[in-house]
Amino acid sequence: MNAKGASFTHHPDRFSGDWDEISRLAKRADELGIEGFVSASRWRAFGGDNHYSGDVMETFAWAGAIAAITERISIISTFPMALINPAFVAKAEATVDLISGGRAGMNLVCGWFPPEFELFGVEMQEHNDRYGYADKWMEAFDKLWSSDEGFDLKNEYFDLKNAMSQPRPLQSRPVLLNAGGSPRGRQFAAEHAEVAFTIPDDPDPQAVKARVAEYREEARKKFGKEIQIWLSAYVVQKDTTAAAEAYAHDYIVTRGDDVGVADLIEANIPNAKTMPPEKMAEMSYEFKAGYGAYPLVGSASDIAQRMQELSDAGVDGLMLIWLDYENGLEKLAGEVLPRLEEAGLRAPATA
Repeated sequence: MNAKGASFTHHPDRFSGDWDEISRLAKRADELGIEGFVSASRWRAFGGDNHYSGDVMETFAWAGAIAAITERISIISTFPMALINPAFVAKAEATVDLISGGRAGMNLVCGWFPPEFELFGVEMQEHNDRYGYADKWMEAFDKLWSSDEGFDLKNEYFDLKNAMSQPRPLQSRPVLLNAGGSPRGRQFAAEHAEVAFTIPDDPDPQAVKARVAEYREEARKKFGKEIQIWLSAYVVQKDTTAAAEAYAHDYIVTRGDDVGVADLIEANIPNAKTMPPEKMAEMSYEFKAGYGAYPLVGSASDIAQRMQELSDAGVDGLMLIWLDYENGLEKLAGEVLPRLEEAGLRAPATA
């Protein structure tokens, strides 16, 4: 679950992300046995000042509030590592861990949006150097999380003296997610995370299977560990495939937020202006649809079948996003989850 809409559109069904909606969604997802509730992280908006993409709550305070109103769902705080000190994060995440009874997790982002670095007065490093910083950040965080007494730590980026974090958390380590897609990003995910997100270049299940195998093999060979591979997927579920495709076209093409997406692409893709027009149009469509996520568009039967194919391809989990989260979650619960349970892809919520 993503706790803020990820579609760039002016369609009236777009999720507002206000607390009343978020709290209802969290409680319902918890009742349904959804495994995780994942926050978005944004410190500066795309598309100019006061653009809706900036209306995202600070993710550790958000996670503590979600923890207090749920019972079993994992609560994942997304944040930019380059902008938030590991000493603060260790304490903030331990706080969520204690409130939730050990359900806290983190989605690690190295940071890539220049206006956010400018907001914090931090110089944005080159791509690979940001991951080098993130490696040293993790060294500091892991020590802060696990140490019961003060310690000194000096590396390329940190000089901690008599460092310690209290109160002590419940988990030996929070579950960590990462969506690094470059070779250096994949290496970081393989080394530090339990869950790696991948975005296949081709939605064909065989292409997905090959990409998943690459991620797993890297973690095994380089770090001797097993990791889970997830996809972020946007869901458009209607009674028929044609109705779903028509609704998707309406919010993506007819009412899509071209200005916001153009700003996002320009900031995220260094060579965007030199791309062929057809490639730029394809990328714009994907971001408007669901921030570049995998498409699950069709009837309940279509979506359940596609989820089965992704599972067969080795995908362990899906972070689902909708234009209208509450209605989308209810339709999933009523028509898709029973199919997944019948196919043995997930256990009933009562289990």
